[in-house]
Amino acid sequence: MASPREEKNTVIGQYNIREIIGYGSFGCVKLAHHRLTDTTVAVKVLSKKELRSHDLENEVDIVKSVHHPHIIRLFQVTEDEHCVYLVTELATWGHLWEYINKSPCSRLFEFEAKRLFRQITSAVRYLHENGIVHLDLKADNVLLDTNHNVKVSDFGLSIRVTPGQLVKGVCGALIFRPPEVFLYNMFDGYKVDTWDLGILLYMMTTGKFPFEGNKMIQIENKILEARYTGPLYLSAMGRDLLSKLLTVHFNQRPAIKKIMQHPWLALGVGFGLLPDEPLPSKLDPIIVTVVCDMGYSVVGIEKAIQGREFNEAMGTYLLMQEHFKENASSVEPKTMPLPNPPCPTPEDNPTSPLPARKNATFSAPSNAFSLPSEFQFPLKRTRSASLPVLLLYTLQSSSSSFIWGPDSFSWSGTLDSFHSVENALPSGHPQGEAIAPRWNIRQGWRRVANRIVSIRRICCCVKAPE
Repeated sequence: MASPREEKNTVIGQYNIREIIGYGSFGCVKLAHHRLTDTTVAVKVLSKKELRSHDLENEVDIVKSVHHPHIIRLFQVTEDEHCVYLVTELATWGHLWEYINKSPCSRLFEFEAKRLFRQITSAVRYLHENGIVHLDLKADNVLLDTNHNVKVSDFGLSIRVTPGQLVKGVCGALIFRPPEVFLYNMFDGYKVDTWDLGILLYMMTTGKFPFEGNKMIQIENKILEARYTGPLYLSAMGRDLLSKLLTVHFNQRPAIKKIMQHPWLALGVGFGLLPDEPLPSKLDPIIVTVVCDMGYSVVGIEKAIQGREFNEAMGTYLLMQEHFKENASSVEPKTMPLPNPPCPTPEDNPTSPLPARKNATFSAPSNAFSLPSEFQFPLKRTRSASLPVLLLYTLQSSSSSFIWGPDSFSWSGTLDSFHSVENALPSGHPQGEAIAPRWNIRQGWRRVANRIVSIRRICCCVKAPE
């Protein structure tokens, strides 16, 4: 079999693997297309032949356990006889070094550097608080998404450590290695990440590396002495933080919490940070409905999410969740005043086919999917209002329904012939070709998803008169 670098346009599960778009510590990263959700993702390919089983298992374990808004998001882990594939979100703006080079002055203005550096530091703090050291924080491993927000990636060299534990071995690129790596066999992994943050801060504000030379011995000597030219375009507080990060003696470097509290970063709590979005503990019934029509079962989806299995069912659910989030955020919700009355009523228009108006009540057809309470209009009993009836029909004419509980939901009812016993597959697996005649995956779910998003926007925008 060809090596991962030579493979082109291969099919792995529900993914069409395409060209190489980057390289990690122990594997290449390829562009891929998820056929069921019509989503473009990135796939890191790890060769079982080239990697020791311990190193491979270590990286998979870490990427499964981390979840932070500024760490690249994992959707699915799959494998075949030769490779393990880590399916992640696609950072469309490339890595940090490309972003710096594309800037007008080949460097970042201090405001932008501060925003990105705070995001990087936030991700590193999350790792350190969970006993993980990255050990390879270089510009190529700091990616940017569509909105130019940081996504730390590549955990090929990362390890779990306990407070005070020293580590040994190779850590990252030469120009990012701290002095202790050249001097000692054992070093503090947390302080290695701190030094790397200093290198990144210098790069962002100058567009250059702090320690440069024509030969390796020249670079090493400059690193051992921490000899560099101070950035001209960085404020006094920024230079103070930089000098603390690029300290020769690792014991004198600040811990990650102290870095976040530095005046240069502490101005404006939450400055530039995305809100934390934990993995779902409760399933969204609308997303579940769409994913079930792709051939997965509710039980399989719920089991995969709760067990963090990162299998096909969980990957499809998370990709659909991303689609809904992107579409919902594309339009900013606004409160729009409605005329009084909001629409013609049978009393005002004798030719209207609608029944007589009632006080803030309406009846929906039996095959309508009732919106959860948070999407319903809060109407006072003492007032009356004529509101448009928002009906969300189920994807199919079936008697199935959701039963809500305090922490989750269950599925009840009978399924139609589309989910009949003859067409059923084991839990968690798509039905493949059996779906095609009944459901056009690429077009069908997108139409339904867009209608759902439109309804959600209306629910956020329309406000009943008080």
